[in-house]
This record gives sequence, C-alpha cells and structure tokens, in this order.
Amino acid sequence: MIVIEIIDIKNFMAHLLLKDTFDHFLLFEARAVTASELLMKGGRRREWYDSDQWSRMCSERGEHDCMHMTWNEMKEIMFHFIKGKKSPQLLYVDLEASSRQREQILGRAFAVQASELPSLRMQIRYENEHLTIVPAASYPSFSPDRSAGQMWEEALQEFLRRKKIVFHLLNNS
Repeated sequence: MIVIEIIDIKNFMAHLLLKDTFDHFLLFEARAVTASELLMKGGRRREWYDSDQWSRMCSERGEHDCMHMTWNEMKEIMFHFIKGKKSPQLLYVDLEASSRQREQILGRAFAVQASELPSLRMQIRYENEHLTIVPAASYPSFSPDRSAGQMWEEALQEFLRRKKIVFHLLNNS
C-alpha cells in the first residue's frame, strides 16, 4: 500500500473542486469540518426516483454506477461549504473508480466478470496543511492475489502525472 502526498495543495484543490478532473469518479463518502461539519454519503437513494428515471439511469450508467452519485453531482455543495478565508480543519473525500474505469485498468489482466472486479478507491484527506491520497482496492471476496491494488496504484499515479498534479510517495512502513 502506498500513500501519495500532494505537494501543490492549491492546484490539487482546484482540480478536485473547480475542474472536471475527478467528475467521473463515484462518491462513496465526503466529510468537511469548518465552523460546522458536513457529511455526504454517496449512495443514491432509489426511492427518490420514479421507476422510469431509475431504469433509464441504470441502463446509461450500469447497475453498479447508478447506485452512487458522481463527484460532479456533489462537488459544488462541498465547494460552497468550505470556501472562505480559512482552510477547512478537515476534508475527507472517498472516491471510487467507475465500472468503465475499473475495466480499463484491470479488465485485460483479470479474466472475470465486471461484478467480480475489486472496487478501486482513493481516499483523499486534507488535515493540518497536508494532503494525502491513499489508493485502495476492495475485493468482493477473499483473494490472495493483490495485483489489482498495485495496478490501481500505478494507474492513479499516472493519472495525477497527466493532470500535472505534483506529488511524492511517503514511506508507509
């Protein structure tokens, strides 16, 4: 497991909150602490939608992805909550790669159905003027093979480089 420390926090926050860099990721959970606290759960509430809306959304996005809000749908709420002269005391955002992203990263290496691929998440944490990202692979059932996690770590680092987000790896001994 690696820990990625972001060097240019201001640039990263612009990517997270203002640009479309992370828009296609699914929101698992987000939390911000300022003068108050905001907690967002990314699970989409099926009962909010009529059956036609739900069916259409799931056919467009796929069954797994339609169960979660995208970061694009939620980031404006977070941005308005934390904007101001002071940085938040804590910002935690747990994002998951969409089904399409998972298949692009892992598909060729794993001869299993998409539903059996591990979820690929990144846990973004800003606290005490430090910003870290911990990539994680969560397997649907026990597997001694941890190569998906390594592939995700490498893919995430390449994604950050392409977006010109400066980082270094912390020793995680």
